[in-house]
Amino acid sequence: MKKKRILSLSVPIMLATSLFGSAASAAPNDNWLQSSKTELSAHRGAQVAAPENTLEAITQAGLLGYGFVEIDVQKTRDGQYILMHDKTVDRTTTGSGEVKDLTLEEIQSFDIEDIEGKVTDYKVPTLEEVLEEAHKYNIGINFDGSKGDWDDKEFVDDIMEEAEEAKVLNHSFFVLSNDDIRNQFNEWYPEATLTFLGNALKNVDADIDELKQYDNAIYSTSINNVDEETAKEIKKAGLKLHVYSVNTAETYEKAKSIHPRLIETDVIIP
Repeated sequence: MKKKRILSLSVPIMLATSLFGSAASAAPNDNWLQSSKTELSAHRGAQVAAPENTLEAITQAGLLGYGFVEIDVQKTRDGQYILMHDKTVDRTTTGSGEVKDLTLEEIQSFDIEDIEGKVTDYKVPTLEEVLEEAHKYNIGINFDGSKGDWDDKEFVDDIMEEAEEAKVLNHSFFVLSNDDIRNQFNEWYPEATLTFLGNALKNVDADIDELKQYDNAIYSTSINNVDEETAKEIKKAGLKLHVYSVNTAETYEKAKSIHPRLIETDVIIP
């Protein structure tokens, strides 16, 4: 019997709404990166309403009014692209095994488990389904490059093709913290928006220099690794700011005070 690991963060929708209030939302367009408005980004989809990285979490993000969703993409044994955070399906489904060793049919034979470990009727979605749903609700995509083979051109090309077909590519960005992988990706797709997990309190100048070499970039950092002074430096450099790990009333107020382009959260609702 596989072990169940229960996620520790769970806030009911009504509680989250009353606790955090609302955030401004900007209508997406090909110039999303130039907008000065702040939008909420749903980490792994709207986890306040549906299990992480599910099609339902994307739908709920759209219905609730999130501007972006962060997703994790992996490739199955038979070359299909799905959403899954972990290398294995053990934590979030009724099945077990590594994604790379399972076919899409095998993975979709499992049921998704919710945040409390209860079995649902949800299935692991394909990337195609998710991107089409995101486009339906005009949601931007944050591709987490810490999962999957982003140093493999076939892997990257397939994802970029699916994003372009779903009409979300011009409203997306890619988080690639490995320097070599990020620079190779930039050679392949120089118009794509890039970032990495920076630390404004320690490395703001070096991070800015690194990002400025790309045609399109956004500065990503934990809300715990930025303050008003460094946020101003980032803005002065002509970069928009994306802050993540914003999951309390205190960090949300801090995030709003530095006027980032995106606030990534598990629990705050627009």
